[in-house]
Amino acid sequence: MGNLKARPLLDQLDFDAFERVVILSPHLDDAALSCGGLLHALQGVPTLVVTLCSGNPPPLVSVDGASKTPARRGHVSPRIRRAEDVAAMRAIEAAYVHLSFPDAIYRRGPTGKLIYPSARGRWIAPRDDDAAHIEELFQLLRRICLDLGPILLVSPMGIGDHVDHQITARVAMRLAAAAAGAKLLFYEDFPYVADPHSGRGGDGPEAALARLQLEPTERFVVPVDIEGKMRVLRHYTSQVPVLFGGDEGMRAAIAGYQHGGTACECYWRAGKARDRHGSALPAINKGNIL
Repeated sequence: MGNLKARPLLDQLDFDAFERVVILSPHLDDAALSCGGLLHALQGVPTLVVTLCSGNPPPLVSVDGASKTPARRGHVSPRIRRAEDVAAMRAIEAAYVHLSFPDAIYRRGPTGKLIYPSARGRWIAPRDDDAAHIEELFQLLRRICLDLGPILLVSPMGIGDHVDHQITARVAMRLAAAAAGAKLLFYEDFPYVADPHSGRGGDGPEAALARLQLEPTERFVVPVDIEGKMRVLRHYTSQVPVLFGGDEGMRAAIAGYQHGGTACECYWRAGKARDRHGSALPAINKGNIL
């Protein structure tokens, strides 16, 4: 990875060759956090942000037939977060789609038990009980993305090891393989990539791609308009205090992630990883993920 020269993405790609740029966002702020600089630069280019886990928690039904909406401590209502994302996407002139899949913390398996019951349980590989959700997600995204013509598909690579980010990356790989007109580009998950204490800790692009059985082939940078990205992120009023503490913490985090002395975002192309004999490693195939 260290031998790959970082090249300017906006100069290297012909965005006119794509019908649309499609950015996959696991949650209702990930695209803005990780790709806010790119979104700011692409205003005027047809762009669609698809948020996967933006649905309400499935209601719990008691023995008497009454239902209630479950809550997890420290988590904001998806309704509030969807409104924040709508405001952010409109400000950046990006089209958006909110899919109705719930966040991993709310998903339940065939027996009705939570698949990821603890906070620590989110920083693991997808569980077998999540296979039906993953397959349904792929089929829906396939209909949304693959009828658009040639697209640039931009996906998280899963830095930080959050299960929803991993699932998004694996589904993106399937989507790219299913359509000749789709070109896949991975973005670095922010703020996980910039904070060694976030997520599973100490993670980076090389490790994230290796978990996908990929190895990096090209690296790109997008200079970030710090104030422009902050204007987008300020719409996520429920998340900024949790992630950054406030405006100054947000500015420091964005400005502190640099390439060549300039605040930036990094994007990667990758190919199948090969063993020491030069043979491609077998594709991930657990739980119908890939």
